[in-house]
Amino acid sequence: MNPHLQRPEPVYLQLVTHYRDAITSGELAEGQRLPTVREIADYWKVAYTTAAKAVRQLAADGLVSTSKQGTIVAFLEGSTYSPADRLRSVHRGRVIYPHGASKIISAEVIEAPQHVADAMGLDAGDRVVRRERVTAHGDVPVTWSVTWMPAELVETVPELLDLAPIPGGQGTIGLVKERTGRFPKVGLDSYRQCAARATALIAERLGINEGDPILRGENSWPEESGVVLEFGEFAIPEGQWVTVS
Repeated sequence: MNPHLQRPEPVYLQLVTHYRDAITSGELAEGQRLPTVREIADYWKVAYTTAAKAVRQLAADGLVSTSKQGTIVAFLEGSTYSPADRLRSVHRGRVIYPHGASKIISAEVIEAPQHVADAMGLDAGDRVVRRERVTAHGDVPVTWSVTWMPAELVETVPELLDLAPIPGGQGTIGLVKERTGRFPKVGLDSYRQCAARATALIAERLGINEGDPILRGENSWPEESGVVLEFGEFAIPEGQWVTVS
């Protein structure tokens, strides 16, 4: 058996995680100024070089920009969110779409397409909830996504079929947890992405041409039992950054 070493996360990465979570949750808004490197070092009681390394990493990740005027949150200017960011946001009790216009295009119960049935471990013909969304920065669409969930959830969470935002700002999976107690098991969730070409539907939703390059992604959020509570698909256009943290 190979030895297994457990080491604590480097201090600068702990700082990066703290400020990344504050930015992606909206606690630190676009254009807001971060504390200076000296202030970060003093507040967290770490070396100046450690605080500086954390800020450099935040900048490298596209979360902030630095200048003589200070360090400014810049995440929303050219980035979008990954399913991993969204799941962490739900765990914190808040959604991550407050800064952009997020519009539900459709919400319905349909028979699961084959690729969805395969991803969720369902039989052909099983019914699922399909919620389609477009998220924009200003007037520019930056993400197309579809959320698939078991149709049985509609009995206790009928809001899944509403086109209006989920009440309480907790998102679909947060409302499911509130009503049913069911929630994805952290560590079992999965996420993958690949380069692709825009289909006619995705092109229409994102305002691009069919065949244009996009980033396609999928996430699967099962319960501890293995039942998939959410299977998600998304696409973002060329030139749009996605943060995976």
